[in-house]
Amino acid sequence: MTRARTATGSIFDELADAYAATRPGYPEQILLDIERILGRPLSGADVVDVGAGTGIATRLLRQRGARVLAVEPGPEMLARLLAATPGLPAVRGDGEALPLRTGTVDLVCYAQAWHWVDVPVAAGEAARVLRGGGALAVWWNDVDASDARWWQRQQDRLERMSPGYRRDYRTRPYADELRWTGHFEEVVTLTGRWQRRIAIDDYLTWQRSKSYVAAIGDDLEDYLAAERHSVLRAFPDGIVIEPFRTLLVVARLPGRPESLE
Repeated sequence: MTRARTATGSIFDELADAYAATRPGYPEQILLDIERILGRPLSGADVVDVGAGTGIATRLLRQRGARVLAVEPGPEMLARLLAATPGLPAVRGDGEALPLRTGTVDLVCYAQAWHWVDVPVAAGEAARVLRGGGALAVWWNDVDASDARWWQRQQDRLERMSPGYRRDYRTRPYADELRWTGHFEEVVTLTGRWQRRIAIDDYLTWQRSKSYVAAIGDDLEDYLAAERHSVLRAFPDGIVIEPFRTLLVVARLPGRPESLE
């Protein structure tokens, strides 16, 4: 992926332990919404999970009965995915040059990864490998705490300490960007809200898993110490109630799903 790649893999490889330990999962409603838009169940569908990371979305798709190929540029991330999911078909690669034949899959997914790609290139690759009526689904968990002082203090701190970071960095017209490519017949956007409870030490490990937190560099421990103090002011029992907004964008090719032909 454009900015997530390094010469040897992924910028997330050095963060793989923290990523595997504390990254949040995704609501099952995402898959129900994809099935509705796709017009077929995911059970038995051929799915590619691009930027699969440690396999959070991959395992969710497999639990739904999909036949999943994981595509991940980082060897360390891929190693953790395979350790957690033995026997999973997986390859090193990225969404701008998918290692797949044309017209061979029903669904291409990007969980927490689409913002790293060159959209016209990656959208063209997804359209190429999809069968008629297939879909590209991209989704994200974003912390939904803009009205909370602890989150605003965190964002102020990140904007001071992390080079180039802006709290609105993922605020983009994702659906319009996909429409503008001209590949898709229908583009649908859905959102949902949920929350999790996470202990403060795990919360700080989750912070370490973020590329823009790692970019703080030599001042990282100072950042994390300030975070601990700030977050414990809001959650003195040490259990963080973290709200999320999940954004799902599904872009469907013309035609009907193969199972409905």
